[in-house]
Amino acid sequence: MYDVIVVGAGPSGSSSALFLARRGLDVLIIERKRLPRYKVCAGGTSRYTFELLDVPPAYFDAFNIEKIRVIYKDREREYRIPSNSIFTLHRDQFDYKLTQLACQNGAKLVEGEEVIEIEEDSCLTVKTNLGHIFKTRYLIGADGIGSKVARFVGSNFRYRVPLAIQKDIPYKTPEPTISLFMGLVPMGYGWIFPKNNLVSVGLGAYAFSPREMPKLLSPILRDFDHRNIPLLAHPISFYRGKRRLATEKIILVGDSAHITDPFSGEGIRNGIKSAKIAEETIGECIRRNRSLDVYTDRLYKIMARELFFAWIISGIFYKFQDKIFNLMDRFDMGAILSNLLNEKTSYSQILKRLVRAIPFRFL
Repeated sequence: MYDVIVVGAGPSGSSSALFLARRGLDVLIIERKRLPRYKVCAGGTSRYTFELLDVPPAYFDAFNIEKIRVIYKDREREYRIPSNSIFTLHRDQFDYKLTQLACQNGAKLVEGEEVIEIEEDSCLTVKTNLGHIFKTRYLIGADGIGSKVARFVGSNFRYRVPLAIQKDIPYKTPEPTISLFMGLVPMGYGWIFPKNNLVSVGLGAYAFSPREMPKLLSPILRDFDHRNIPLLAHPISFYRGKRRLATEKIILVGDSAHITDPFSGEGIRNGIKSAKIAEETIGECIRRNRSLDVYTDRLYKIMARELFFAWIISGIFYKFQDKIFNLMDRFDMGAILSNLLNEKTSYSQILKRLVRAIPFRFL
């Protein structure tokens, strides 16, 4: 019997396994695909992510971002980003290396198998599509936005989720600049995220016809040779309010818990942060022989306030994109983005500054 089984080897699952293995617990990761596997993701994150992992960015070949460029129709603004504070990643390699690191610390990996059934009695029994059966004291659901573990817990996130489309285009020497395109789509934006030998070009929107989105992405793609590159889509599990995230023996982390930042769309940092909270909760509950259901309140106590304010700001930002663009020179956007993603400032502080700026500009 395992101490913990982790379902899913994305950032939240593999980091959960890493943290727990470092504690000396007997951990198994079950991943339905074989690693490394491709994952649609812009791949942006911050130094804070690597600090949580206690692993340097260089271990993952992270690409250092130096500037952010914001484009609204025919206007453009550029802001410098503090050195070594924001990075981009190839998700296939990041997830693979993070899972390898967990295994080097003692975790075990079963890949190419999908969890199809969970039974709960004195312990948890996990069954896979290949007929294998594993038993565990505790279970972590890190199996993404359509999480089977979340359905077993009873956390059915039934609201409509935003959609993103993206092409990953080979590019030898990309400029270390993130480009954000405002005004392309209501309640959304387009992007170019450079990585090592690659650019991710995409578009995301809260509520917009998926059939129309490729047409709106075309202007961003026109400077790239993308004819033979597939256009892929993926849902985004933005935070939309409190839900049950744990039972006596099961915890949800990352996209399974729907805690992606509603403003930036960045999910890697919050996924790993939730994994850290899960690890601390499991460690304490093992020592004191307590239920894991305290995890829901713990996670939301740490994260819900900022997620809520990020949701409020995203509504203002996406609804009034022309006016927000005109306000940007009043803010150091590079420093703001860096400080938010590295948790050196808060969304509540940004909202206060934004509200003070709005009255005489928006009327």
